[in-house]
Amino acid sequence: MTNKSWTLVGAWELVSGSYLGDDGVLIDYGAAEIKSLKVLSARKFSFVTTAKGAFYAAGGGDYTAENGKYAEMPRLASHESMLGQRFEFDFVLDGDIWTNTRWRGDVQVEHEVWKRVG
Repeated sequence: MTNKSWTLVGAWELVSGSYLGDDGVLIDYGAAEIKSLKVLSARKFSFVTTAKGAFYAAGGGDYTAENGKYAEMPRLASHESMLGQRFEFDFVLDGDIWTNTRWRGDVQVEHEVWKRVG
């Protein structure tokens, strides 16, 4: 492996987070009852997400993790708009806690805290 993605290999459960909605309002994952599981191999990722107990989104594809940058490139996704995109995050791994923050310019559009569960 040429990058340090091996440190992220495993199963992850979303602990908390928020994202900036299309209307510019920050949405808290807890308040929206968003739950997600993500599984990473050495180079592939997949995830499934629910909101208020119902299916919300799923996808999978390639990822990279190097020098504090984590990027996902979905090859399959439940929302067509995700295909062909590169979602890049600043990340910090502290033991079994993985924190991601995604920016659009100088605006934070997503923040996630994951806990390793396998």
